[in-house]
Amino acid sequence: MSTNYRTYNAKLVTSGSATLIDRVWGIMPVTGVTGTVTLEGNSTISLAHLTAGEPFPCYLKSITVTNGGSVYVLA
Repeated sequence: MSTNYRTYNAKLVTSGSATLIDRVWGIMPVTGVTGTVTLEGNSTISLAHLTAGEPFPCYLKSITVTNGGSVYVLA
């Protein structure tokens, strides 16, 4: 069974912090990414623990990408 995710807008975030777009529902890491995601409840997740190329549904507050990696912010 596969899941169909609908994305109307995406922003590629490379090293640094993101200015988030409206209605963000998740992120999709690209290979070799490190950094952190801060969720709406102020808890954090390390980007290194997420699978590259797989969407991770979440409501994020901010994202910081380090070491030349990149992440798609999905809306």
